[in-house]
Amino acid sequence: MVTVSAVPLETARAYDLEFRFPAGDTAVGASLRDYGEFARVILDFLVDHADEAGALLDVGANIGAISLPFAHRRPGWKVLAIEAHAELADILEANAAANGLANLSVVRAAAGAESGVTEFPAVPLVGERNFGDIGFDSVAEVMRPVPMVTLDAISTRDVRLVKIDVEGFEPQVLAGAAALIAARRAVWLVEATIQHPEATAEVIRTFQAAGYEVCWFFAPFATPANGRAAPETPGRGDSNIVALPPGTGEQWGLTRVAGPDQQRPGGIDAYPYLARYGYRPG
Repeated sequence: MVTVSAVPLETARAYDLEFRFPAGDTAVGASLRDYGEFARVILDFLVDHADEAGALLDVGANIGAISLPFAHRRPGWKVLAIEAHAELADILEANAAANGLANLSVVRAAAGAESGVTEFPAVPLVGERNFGDIGFDSVAEVMRPVPMVTLDAISTRDVRLVKIDVEGFEPQVLAGAAALIAARRAVWLVEATIQHPEATAEVIRTFQAAGYEVCWFFAPFATPANGRAAPETPGRGDSNIVALPPGTGEQWGLTRVAGPDQQRPGGIDAYPYLARYGYRPG
């Protein structure tokens, strides 16, 4: 076992890459170790929408479970991986370097409505827990000052994909991305969970008002098609929305969101793309 910033780490092999992760992580790291994947459905969706050269913004990148394999599979793309938690950013940066991913840059900051400095919970990466759910609402004895950036300030004209997973802080991130949203050049994949219904409604409202087609997207942590072992909880995963700018070709058969107050469909029939990962209706 090795350490980064005094954090005990394990190593997993997944996507033909090496991932270091906090030894007690019960979600991202455990899934990479046990099944060789984490939220593979999100990764595949982003890769499928990355035909031409461009840039991906990964907001809330954690240890790089999405941004690293994306950078590996799309070497002609630039990846900005944004992570506010200092030790997770250390691990993310070490993972990118260990895998030789020169097209991935780590932004050690929180994304929000305005640029400046904010305080972020310094949750220790020790013990057993889901270290993928650390956010502004997390309980920690210490709050650490971190830079806050806006997506408008750090994005370039070639941004074509944006993935956001910031545990209910998504509306604030979008508030700092007004110009990027208005440009309607990028496909967005944004976490939208039942744990944060008001944030989910605001995210949907923002994109629908800007003229995007908004669809539901569910991403299991580990799928039956992972090739290693049957997942203990194949239905465990994250709820998201996808926002497609006008004219975007959509090949995944996504279910449209009717409006901000609609509840996410719970049945597998609403996510036909999951059939390719071993899920069956009913």
